Amino acid sequence: MKNARAYIDYLLKRFQILPLSLLVISDVLVIDRIVDVDQEGWSVKPMVFFMVLAYLFNNRVGDDKRDFEFDSIHYPDRAVQQGTIGLSQLEKLGTLSMAVMAVLSIFFGWISMALVIPVWLFGYWAKRDFSLPERFKHKHYFVYNLLNMLQMLMLQVFVYLSLLNEFEMNQMIWIHVAFVFALSLQVEVTRKIKPKKSAANDLYSDRMGMNGAFILWLGLGGLCIAISSYLAQAMDIDSTLIFIAAAVWLSSMILGLVYYQRKKTQTAENLFWLALIFSYVGQNLLLAYG
Repeated sequence: MKNARAYIDYLLKRFQILPLSLLVISDVLVIDRIVDVDQEGWSVKPMVFFMVLAYLFNNRVGDDKRDFEFDSIHYPDRAVQQGTIGLSQLEKLGTLSMAVMAVLSIFFGWISMALVIPVWLFGYWAKRDFSLPERFKHKHYFVYNLLNMLQMLMLQVFVYLSLLNEFEMNQMIWIHVAFVFALSLQVEVTRKIKPKKSAANDLYSDRMGMNGAFILWLGLGGLCIAISSYLAQAMDIDSTLIFIAAAVWLSSMILGLVYYQRKKTQTAENLFWLALIFSYVGQNLLLAYG
């Protein structure tokens, strides 16, 4: 019972499965509108959802394995470091999740089956720090993080090619891939803005200061709104609706940012996250149903 509770706690706190699932579902809804996956049957959307979640879970486990010694020094209170959860058991679950992804790829056709291994290998290479020396990620923090985020770009391309079952993507799809990548970057920055400097010096707020990290976060948010507005226009969504929605999302981000910057409490951080989730899901819902 204790082990089950520990793994549930890992999924909720370390993997953040609930908000992550909400974000992924909203992404899948937009993909459905762009390529009309419903014509392939009702099960396609759930399969895409589980493939993405499986990859992200294995990615999380890989990070915990790669950074085990580093985290043991700087984050000794984490479940893996305390031994509450065995790293080997997590690795097995990560391997199982990739096996699920591989099995699901069979239902999408030969292109998906052919690409699932390269996608996994790229993720494996990322967990080996792209064969870069240890000092690289400390000296070139932003480049290193961007390299790691390329996994999200590759995953998105993999999903589209799997659904299309051909090596050709139109302009609309490429713009949506860029949109999801920008959203992923904003989520990543959200994770790494804290009021207190970390001992590990591995947060955006550590490297840029909290205000600098906020500027980066809001800039990414503005980029996301610009891309989603362009996509909405291309989908013939009402221009007035696009303008009002964009104003609401930008306002919510600014309010969440300002409140967090002033209060610097756990509640303020939660509201900061809520602003991110509201704008992320809101943009996707407009594109999916507008």
